[in-house]
Amino acid sequence: MLFEKVLYPFDMRKASLKVKPYVMKLKEAGCREVHVIYVMVPSEWGLLSREEFDCEEKIEALKGTMDEGFVSGLLKIFRKMKEVATEFEENGVKTRVVLVPGELDETLAWYADKYGIKLIALGVTSESLSFFRVGKILDIIKAVSQPVLIVKTPEEEDGEV
Repeated sequence: MLFEKVLYPFDMRKASLKVKPYVMKLKEAGCREVHVIYVMVPSEWGLLSREEFDCEEKIEALKGTMDEGFVSGLLKIFRKMKEVATEFEENGVKTRVVLVPGELDETLAWYADKYGIKLIALGVTSESLSFFRVGKILDIIKAVSQPVLIVKTPEEEDGEV
């Protein structure tokens, strides 16, 4: 199937949440599995080796490596992602929720190849498409070999979801 496995990058901004209905609609096009991923960018969380944090216990284990406040933030993100994934599960779509450290473009490309992802669904804002910020999106498009579904939403009103 063309869109059997979808990668859904999530970053706690409203733009990433706005992608969910589009991914849900892809079930009609054969989507059977959604991987909800948060990329732990080194500039935000420090340097960590590439590892897949797919449960709260693995995230809690980071307390020895990073500040407890950072770990609490990661747990908050993970729990929100699990909440988002619940709707997919309730509609018969298998999900995987994971946090992975690394650079955004490289990590998405690596993960998509590793798990046989067929489509990447990315939420963006008008602001992220501005001349000075569009580079990250272009880096992702250049790095991945899969098609990218871009869902554009209005500017962020108040940051996090």
